[in-house]
Amino acid sequence: MRARKNYRWIWVAAGLGLAGCAFSVAPTATEDKEISLELALFPARISVEDTLATAEVWATVRQGSKPVKDSTAVAFATTVGTITATSLTHDGLAVALLTGPGDSRPRTGEVVAQVLTVRDTIEVDLVFFEQQ
Repeated sequence: MRARKNYRWIWVAAGLGLAGCAFSVAPTATEDKEISLELALFPARISVEDTLATAEVWATVRQGSKPVKDSTAVAFATTVGTITATSLTHDGLAVALLTGPGDSRPRTGEVVAQVLTVRDTIEVDLVFFEQQ
């Protein structure tokens, strides 16, 4: 009886650890195995000097060969600047707005998106644009 009680505490502790993580992934359901997520970034590079520099992140979500149902939530996170935290799909497309940090530090960052239990990552280049 005592061993069983300790076993329960291990599961509770593990569950609490997972619940606090950003982008935690739940066990994959059968229907989630058919979900695909593909990211695109427009434009692919943004200025590190302009505090208003933005890019759209497009998340295309399909279930099998068809778009997921409308209003499916897609969560976004980034290693640079700021991004829309959550966007809902319409015809399988969710769009988030990425705003650069405007700190004049060229580098490559990442944008991560998650829908249900599926994730995708795309790189974004923060660059100096040449003066014309």
